[in-house]
Amino acid sequence: MSIPAYNADAIIDKFNNHPEYMIPLMILAMGFGFIQYIYCFFMTRRDGESPFPIYMHAFYLAHDFLFVTLAHQWFVRYHSLPFQAVWLGMAAFNVFEVYSLYEAIKHERQETFGKYYDEPVTVRQATGWIVAMTVVSFVVLSTVRSFLSDTLMFCVFISTNVVMAIGPAMQLRARRQRVRGSVGLAFFIVVGTIATFLPQGLGMYTTADPEYFARPWFFILGAVCTMVALWHLVTVLRLPKPMPAR
Repeated sequence: MSIPAYNADAIIDKFNNHPEYMIPLMILAMGFGFIQYIYCFFMTRRDGESPFPIYMHAFYLAHDFLFVTLAHQWFVRYHSLPFQAVWLGMAAFNVFEVYSLYEAIKHERQETFGKYYDEPVTVRQATGWIVAMTVVSFVVLSTVRSFLSDTLMFCVFISTNVVMAIGPAMQLRARRQRVRGSVGLAFFIVVGTIATFLPQGLGMYTTADPEYFARPWFFILGAVCTMVALWHLVTVLRLPKPMPAR
């Protein structure tokens, strides 16, 4: 039996009428995402290399920009202070994502796109790839949101946690190099992944609409993502520690 789309108005009412428990759950579900990206920002600024693959930055840029384009919804239709605060955070993170992509073009274009060319990858070629990735991600996310009637972008939000659990793990596996901050980032990815898929009363999604989100496949997805995130953490811990900075 198919389950209809979640009731966005009812979820907003729950946030407005019961902020004492919905806002802490929102902070728990989304706060780790901000911590993870701040980790990434400082590691990229320090090392010139991002712990996230380039496609992740493009995907997140598209996702956050999609959220930002819904400004009228958050500020006029729903008058929801929590979602307005998230909107401001997404707008700020668009800047982080553009910076990360700039650094990726500068330092990682050969590593990422070199297999597609016989000559060294140019800035123009790398920029073209990234623009294409971002546009495709934006179209896919917008289509998913439309088809699922994902008014509040809750389903699309979950996709970013899935990508966060998998992308850095695969990047680390490819590079086989532990740098300062790798363990902390991997730890927060594990905790953030678990926080996303918590059951009703503890998780934002399952508490906001238990009938829609508290279903077996939601928890199966969470278990798989958590196992990948744990594998990432274990892999980091097994790699040689980085040399202390002089």
